[in-house]
Amino acid sequence: MSLIIDGHNLIGALPDIDLADPDDELRLLDRLRAYRARAGGRPLIVFFDSGRFPPTHATDLSSPGVQVRFSAEGQTADDAIVTYLRARGQPGQYAVVTNDQELAHRARAAGASVLRASDFVRRVTAHAPATPSAQAEMLPDPRPAAFEDIYQGFLEADKAHTRFAGARERIAPAEWIERLYGDDVGEAQKAARWLGWRGGKAALPALRDALTHSDVRVRAAAALALGDLGDLGDLGEQAAQLDLCERLAHDAGSMAREAAAQSLARIGDRAAEPALEAAARSDPKSKVRKAARTALTQIRTRREEGRR
Repeated sequence: MSLIIDGHNLIGALPDIDLADPDDELRLLDRLRAYRARAGGRPLIVFFDSGRFPPTHATDLSSPGVQVRFSAEGQTADDAIVTYLRARGQPGQYAVVTNDQELAHRARAAGASVLRASDFVRRVTAHAPATPSAQAEMLPDPRPAAFEDIYQGFLEADKAHTRFAGARERIAPAEWIERLYGDDVGEAQKAARWLGWRGGKAALPALRDALTHSDVRVRAAAALALGDLGDLGDLGEQAAQLDLCERLAHDAGSMAREAAAQSLARIGDRAAEPALEAAARSDPKSKVRKAARTALTQIRTRREEGRR
């Protein structure tokens, strides 16, 4: 059975390749070539959204056993995968590697099977040479459990909740805020998540400041934490929403842009729609476009329900 790989989704599932890395696609292909050299088997077909590389560059990036394909202009990688499957005489001979539930549903409807990217990661990393980043302690998940597609390499949110449940008795909110401003990126991420869950209104200024942190992982954690804070009052929610729209429109890291869109799905209102519409239409990363579309749907659904 040949594997069709949802490239950017698999990158998000790997613990040591960052979607914000400008070379994330090339690093994934290197990893897949190493896996293919160890495991052999039928070819891997990797689909990416067109963006950094033009579709014609796929031939240059392909290698024996690892084929590379890019979506056409105006087409997502998800659509390209489904189109490819529908053109096959025997789509049942393919399995699509993805954690994207929508793509998984479409792939099955086209006749293919599905392998979760998080399960495939275990195959790819099994017996692979250790790297410093792979040996490093895994960071806690800086997202709510509802968002399955982002940061698959981190620990599950409920495990982080369990850790923080004991930590909150030992560490005061002021110390979490101090850690948010520290140099340790892992501690800053944990601090952002804790402040989102437990910090309340008092955490708002610190989390807004963290949206401009030099590390995209901390910016993303802060963006998600803003969506967790709960009732901030009208002025607080407006300030958080404006900051998230700014991140969505201008942050250089796709991880932070996606996190901003996800938080806007939870706390955004009509004022956030122009930024979300622009991201849904033209962000270079498919995951950001998808998160923006989802946020628009949720905001508009809340508005319609409020009218009933």
